[in-house]
Amino acid sequence: MKVEVSQMSDYKISFKVDGRIVPEKEILEMELSRYHQVFHIFDKKNIPIHLDEQEVSLNELLQLPLDQAKIALAQTREALGKERTLELFASEIERGDAMWHEIAGSSEAGVNMQTAYVEVETENITLEQFMMFNQHLMKENNLYLPSTIHPEHYYFDANSKGEQIIVETFGMYKDPSYLDLKPGSKADYPVRPAQDVDLVMAGKTYLANDHSDTKMLGMHQLSKTDNGMKVKLGVFLPENAPKEIAEGHKWHLMVEFNNGLHIAAQQHPNFFQKKVMDVALNRIKKQQEE
Repeated sequence: MKVEVSQMSDYKISFKVDGRIVPEKEILEMELSRYHQVFHIFDKKNIPIHLDEQEVSLNELLQLPLDQAKIALAQTREALGKERTLELFASEIERGDAMWHEIAGSSEAGVNMQTAYVEVETENITLEQFMMFNQHLMKENNLYLPSTIHPEHYYFDANSKGEQIIVETFGMYKDPSYLDLKPGSKADYPVRPAQDVDLVMAGKTYLANDHSDTKMLGMHQLSKTDNGMKVKLGVFLPENAPKEIAEGHKWHLMVEFNNGLHIAAQQHPNFFQKKVMDVALNRIKKQQEE
C-alpha cells in the first residue's frame, strides 16, 4: 500500500505498504475503530471513562469524533496510573504471555520470519524533528501521550538507555501483551540496512513478566532526504506467529507513525539542537557502517 497520508499547509506524510496506496482517511477510520474496540473492553471490565472529569457512557463514547475519543481515553489512562493499569489487565497479560510462550516455543529464532513493512516519506518533517518527538515521548514517560498515538497503547514506561516496557495489543491481535523492548546491536539486525540509511533503530522483544525471548525483532531504517525523510519500519515475527499479527501490525504502525509524525511536525529544533543531533547522527551512522 502506498499511502498518501496527511497534507497540511506546510508538510506532507505518505505511507507505502505492500505496493498499495492508502489514503489517510483509511488510517483514521482504522484508528477510530480501535478506539471503539478499547471502549468496549473498558466497558466490559467496568472501567469508567471520563472526559474532562465527566463520566461518559459507552453509547456516548462511540459517537465522539476521533480527537475527543483520544482525549477521553488518554485522560482516563493517565488517571488510572501505571500500577493500577497492570492490576486491571492482569488476566489479559497472562493470556498474552501464554500466547507468546507457545509462539516462541514452536519457532526457531531467526528462521522463516514473517515480515511486516511500512514505508514512510515526509516533506518538511525532518529526521531531527522525529528525534525530538521521540525524546519528548521518553521524557514525558506517561500514559497520556502514548494513548493519543495509538489507542491500544495501554502502558508505557521508558528509561534513558532506550529500553521500554509496554502493554499493547500487538498487531491488534487478541489480548494486550506485556513486553520488554531492548535496543539491539548490529548483530541483531534481521536484514542488511540500505546503504543510504542514517539511523537504524533495532530492538529485541522479551516478555516483561519472565524475561523470556519472544523471538520477535524490530528494525526501523531512517534516512534524510533533501526536504524531509524516508523511513522503512520493519517488524520480524517468529514463523509460527499467527499471520494476523503481521498484517495487523502494519495498520498499527501506520496509525502510530501518522500520529507521531504530526506531533514531530510541531517540533522546531533551534540551531544548537540541530548541531547536537547532526553530530549524534553522524556518530551513529559511522558505528553502523563499521
